[in-house]
Amino acid sequence: MSRSNNLKLDDPVTLEYKLPPTLPSSKSSISSISSPTILQGVVTFLGPVSFADGDDWVGVRLTGDSVGHGKNDGTVYGVRYFEGCGANGGAFVRKGVVRARTAN
Repeated sequence: MSRSNNLKLDDPVTLEYKLPPTLPSSKSSISSISSPTILQGVVTFLGPVSFADGDDWVGVRLTGDSVGHGKNDGTVYGVRYFEGCGANGGAFVRKGVVRARTAN
């Protein structure tokens, strides 16, 4: 698995992603909220977005056990960037946290 800046649509990828926060059941679990998680998916969008600066955004449709751990369904603030996933089945991240992987 290697970091790649030459991503293409439909490339299988892994990403280090901070899951949306949940309320901890005790103070001892607060630190686990901000721990990054490794998720898997497929590149479905590349380029600039209306919700943040920069042109290095990657939209990922999550796959396998990662489905449901995203933040969107390909739509952010009413703008549809990609289709093909349900609620919390998509994520947007900067290219720097995405790694190309070999398809299984």
